[in-house]
Amino acid sequence: MLFTHYRSDYVGRFDTLPGMAKFNAYFKLYHRVVPVDRTETITFPIRTKCLFPLPKMKTFTKTYEQVCNVRARNLAARAELLDCPLYVFWSGGVDSTCVLVSFLKCATSAQKQRIVVLLSEDSITEYPLFYQEHIRGKLPCRSAMLFPYILGTNNLLVSGEHNDQIFGSDITAEAINRFGDAAIAGPYDRLVFLNFFEEKLGGDSETAAFYVELFERLKEAAPIPIKTNYELFWWLNFAVKWQTVYMRMLSYTAKRNANKLNAKYLKDYYAPFYNTEDFQLWSMNNLNSRIKDGWRSYKWPAKEVIYEFTKDMDYLNTKIKRGSLQYLFAQNQQFNFMDDRFRFHDALGPDEFYQEQNDFL
Repeated sequence: MLFTHYRSDYVGRFDTLPGMAKFNAYFKLYHRVVPVDRTETITFPIRTKCLFPLPKMKTFTKTYEQVCNVRARNLAARAELLDCPLYVFWSGGVDSTCVLVSFLKCATSAQKQRIVVLLSEDSITEYPLFYQEHIRGKLPCRSAMLFPYILGTNNLLVSGEHNDQIFGSDITAEAINRFGDAAIAGPYDRLVFLNFFEEKLGGDSETAAFYVELFERLKEAAPIPIKTNYELFWWLNFAVKWQTVYMRMLSYTAKRNANKLNAKYLKDYYAPFYNTEDFQLWSMNNLNSRIKDGWRSYKWPAKEVIYEFTKDMDYLNTKIKRGSLQYLFAQNQQFNFMDDRFRFHDALGPDEFYQEQNDFL
């Protein structure tokens, strides 16, 4: 049996298995991120199956906004074809606001009638002006807490997932705060990563060095040159985290709906907005279009899409990344495993998930 997702804290309890103790350090570097290597360079101690191989590198000339517009039109048309509501997550952050703006720009009047915004009080607090001017009294809203019960039903569910993988990584902000913008934007320096990982691992220099060497192997497997520290942070996120971002929301599906998930259902009714080949190709062709002169400029192409619609200069210039999904997930129950046939599992032993031949021995 192969797995597409699992809970890191569940498998982490089996730290006496060969390689597992060193593998557990990964979850200190990248909190709760379930790694699946899309380059097939690294063999992890958990038997996984990659559902999202890297697209073949080729020249791509569409702008970020053009890719957003095409995706919004396609999803709006899909909801119309399926004759179902179009549930759109909105947290007030850049990713989900760009998604909702793209729908409001590109959907027809009839298609807009299908949009239902999934939000929370925190969403309104994060971007009150957008809520007041573009949502309140104009679009029906429901609590984002309902998402486990929407999964498995015939409603198209759209999130702002994978924009982080296109643009970079949350961990970059930590590195910038520690070493400064210039150092992270500068040429690749393994000492930066050694020092950064050692601090995150509580002074464990040996394990830090192991991970730097492991990630340098991944760096060499990239289809494009990785020249800067920032680009490596992006590449690690892009190559290893893509699948967990797709799967993690599914792992919270309500138990009463769990048996309804299959490949066809997900293809029709589950749509992380940025999970397309075009967005990935844009990312690989635009390494210089992620951040300008500091963390506040992170995701500036998405912010410009929002600005052209809202004319909100303050959001354009000052909005920074703020994690929101962890609060939503913390209030719901998660399955421990999902296999490659989209079946859920809870209590499994190492004989069912452990990969004996792995790179962490």
